[in-house]
Amino acid sequence: MPVARLPSINLNYLRVPGHDERAPGGELVLVHGLAASLGFWPLSVVRSLSWLCALTAYDLRGHGRSDMPITGYTIPRMADDLIELLDHLGLERVHLLGHSFGGAIALYCASRHPQRVRSVILADTRLRALQPYHRLRDWNDWPRWQPLLRRAGIELNADAPEGGYALLTAMAQAQTDPNAPALPIPLFATPAGGKRRNGTAQRWLRLQEATSIRHDLLQDDGLGPAVLRAIRAPVLGLYGEHSPVMPTARTLRRLCPHYELHLVRQAGHFFPLSRPRRLAHASLRFLAACTGLANTFEHLFDGNDHEHEHEHEHEPASLLASF
Repeated sequence: MPVARLPSINLNYLRVPGHDERAPGGELVLVHGLAASLGFWPLSVVRSLSWLCALTAYDLRGHGRSDMPITGYTIPRMADDLIELLDHLGLERVHLLGHSFGGAIALYCASRHPQRVRSVILADTRLRALQPYHRLRDWNDWPRWQPLLRRAGIELNADAPEGGYALLTAMAQAQTDPNAPALPIPLFATPAGGKRRNGTAQRWLRLQEATSIRHDLLQDDGLGPAVLRAIRAPVLGLYGEHSPVMPTARTLRRLCPHYELHLVRQAGHFFPLSRPRRLAHASLRFLAACTGLANTFEHLFDGNDHEHEHEHEHEPASLLASF
């Protein structure tokens, strides 16, 4: 995969041409969340979205195959990385789709660089100004998850203000320990061949140890109510019905002037993995509407929204669906 050698960092990225060379919907950039990489996006989602747009996916700084500098892991700094990447690729104006932390980066770009962002799709994004705490005890499904994680050797403080980050790190530690019990959900999925060690999990742990990310993640995200009210780009909020960040989803509906909220039923925070067709279907509808192509691409939306409710019925994904 190519590497963009930018003024402040080298970022690994991947370009996917549109199914139609003209890419009538324009350019769409995919921004993954913490402890992931550009490989987070299911191939089925990429293929579906390419019917309308040309796509770019990239690894955030410190993630995947991008550089891991000691500092620079705040949302404003990582949004600057994204703008530098757009400049490098010659992309003047783009749609942005971000999951979790990646959604906050996308929204910050829309607020600070409105001329570069046509629309934003937030996939289960939490904003610190709207939801200061991410405590595990506030999760609807925490009573179900706690004993499952305990059986996997993971004990966490349910009252910690950043329980989500702590959970990611604990699961990464378990995934890289060959003697640890199997995890109850397929985050940091075991590579083919049955090996327990996982590069993504190892990279996340190294990021915690070698950089300022733990400090940087606690900084102001620059997305307070006044900033959100000023965003003029259309924003689609896609949130899992069982998501722990629903307070952000609901408050955005009150603050953002052009915000549409869509709930993904029977899904949690990681619905792009457990319900990929739901993500693709809702995103295509939104992007087509934003670009005036809803009628032209109506054939992409045939069928009932409930059609894919039982995607991935095998046990790991059904567990992941509520996570």
